[in-house]
Amino acid sequence: MSVKESLVLEAVASIPAFRRLLADPPRRGQERRVGGVYGSAGSALVAALHRSLTDRVMVVIARSPRAAAALEADLEVLLDEDEARLYPQREALPYESEERHLEIGCLRVEAVEALLTGRTRVLVTTLRALQERAPVPDRLNDLRITLDVGESWPFPLLIEELENRGFQRAPL
Repeated sequence: MSVKESLVLEAVASIPAFRRLLADPPRRGQERRVGGVYGSAGSALVAALHRSLTDRVMVVIARSPRAAAALEADLEVLLDEDEARLYPQREALPYESEERHLEIGCLRVEAVEALLTGRTRVLVTTLRALQERAPVPDRLNDLRITLDVGESWPFPLLIEELENRGFQRAPL
């Protein structure tokens, strides 16, 4: 985080309404709604709360997928890498069994994994995304292949390993 972002969070933390919220944060199962916050000020408020409430996981519900993506982008600037994650809603219709966009499915799994492993404590999402079932593999680490710089894998072996993890060959 740069000095500018740090100054933004310090400015938010100095606001009396923020200090009141910090003195009485929501307890388990409770929520707090904050009004009168416009533009990226909401992102700064979430980031300042995240910095101050180090023992909390925060779920921030945006009005739309676009608003959720914008909020997560702001948080990427205000917080350190991987401290906030986007949990996008599916683009598949409710009666469709599979997500049509692999990227969205991957983002959802990565967000849940980051939350469960403690790498992130801020989940940005929409109400619809929270209502959707999300199958998460029990053994994500077993599905991961780590390729280090300079490491060499025979290409047929890499293809075989990816296919064993559920990937399917497709023409470019």
